[in-house]
Amino acid sequence: MGVELFVSKEEETPDHCVYTFGTSAETIGHVRLHKSSGDIELADVADAAEGANPRFVLAQVVPRLHDYHDRKTYPPQDQWNA
Repeated sequence: MGVELFVSKEEETPDHCVYTFGTSAETIGHVRLHKSSGDIELADVADAAEGANPRFVLAQVVPRLHDYHDRKTYPPQDQWNA
């Protein structure tokens, strides 16, 4: 059984999108996806609680955000199992 992950867009400008990310049980942090380059910047991350490892969750989120950049689509929210 996998971990249910999510991203939710909090802010969008012509230059970037800011996404909240986490599991179905908790918000882990925020990342900024730069639209021109596809670079992803970790804005903040919560202290590790009893749940999914923040590094594991971030490692699952980054490829998903790169996919958004490659398709030039920035959905308001997404969820999947990892």
